[in-house]
Amino acid sequence: MLFDYGETLVEFSRPHQALAEAKVRIRALLTTSGRGAPSAASLGAVFDRVDREVTEHQVSGALDEIDLAAAALRAYGDAGISLDAALLDEVLRIEQEAWWHGAHLDPEAIPLLDDLRARGIRVGICSNAPYRVQSLHAQLAFLGLDAHLDAATFSAEVGWRKPSPRIFAAATEALRTAAGRMLMVGDSESADIAGAHAAGMRAVLISRSGGRGSSRADAVIAALRELPGALRNMGIYLV
Repeated sequence: MLFDYGETLVEFSRPHQALAEAKVRIRALLTTSGRGAPSAASLGAVFDRVDREVTEHQVSGALDEIDLAAAALRAYGDAGISLDAALLDEVLRIEQEAWWHGAHLDPEAIPLLDDLRARGIRVGICSNAPYRVQSLHAQLAFLGLDAHLDAATFSAEVGWRKPSPRIFAAATEALRTAAGRMLMVGDSESADIAGAHAAGMRAVLISRSGGRGSSRADAVIAALRELPGALRNMGIYLV
């Protein structure tokens, strides 16, 4: 069984204090490395530019994933800060670790995952996330989520975003099962539901607002705790 990550298992808010501290650490790192000391405003502009490029790529509907490192390298270069590959990776690590403090795990997530695994169901994440791959997996550990998953597949490491069949194929391979035996749980009608159906999977929409609208999902739930009941209604019985 596959789960989307953001807005399904976790919710995100902007961690202003952690990001401010990250800027201080990055300025110190750049100063030590001889790149000078860019102002907090300059670093903020770099952060904002990369965030904007990520958002624009997402709304474009492109299925190939953005190269975040290349976008960041351009943004720093245009700000007059020249970075080699190792220094860029360290800068991105510091920034991404700040974002961990804006991730809030749904308290129903781990009990649900553990219950499914106790019943012999392999569970994994299939997520559109273009960020530093090592930091994404480390974020799972930071939240205490990694030990409750059998696999995690992010678009950053596959190079393709949901609803591309390529990321679903990668997630299926990671769980060592067939698409026809898989079910996707997510909050996006286009990425999670339509994408899973196109890949040959069944799909459950999580809509915390309670609205069902015209969803083509096999079931709609308002909270993770409702998933076992939805599965029973779909004829999937957990033993």
